[in-house]
Amino acid sequence: MSNRLEHVAIYCKNINESIEFYRAHFGGQPTAIRKGAAGYSFCFVTIDGAPSIQLMESSDKTGVHHYGFISDDIEQAAKEFKAKNARILRENRDQSGKLTTIFVQDPHGLEMEIRSAR
Repeated sequence: MSNRLEHVAIYCKNINESIEFYRAHFGGQPTAIRKGAAGYSFCFVTIDGAPSIQLMESSDKTGVHHYGFISDDIEQAAKEFKAKNARILRENRDQSGKLTTIFVQDPHGLEMEIRSAR
C-alpha cells in the first residue's frame, strides 16, 4: 500500500490576499474558490508540481488545519490505522457507502486526511 502527500491545508483570514501572495511570490495557480460543507471558502493552489496548498478562509484562525494524503487503497489504510490504535476522527463515505476518506489525528493533535485517488 502506498500513501503520498497531496496537500497541506491552511487557514487564512482573506483567501483572495493569500491567493495573490502565492501567485506573485511562487507562481501559484489557484483553482476556483468553492464553499466547503462547513460554510468556509476554499481553493487549492499548485506551485511547480509540488503538493498543493489548500487555502481555507477563516475569520478567526490561521495556521495549518491538516495534511492531505492520497492512498492507493483507502480501505486497507483505514484497517492499518485502526490496527495500530490511531485516533480516527471521522470517516467519509460516498452515497453507495464506499469509504472515500478518513481523518486521523497525530500524537500532537494535528489532523491528517487520507483519501482514495479520484
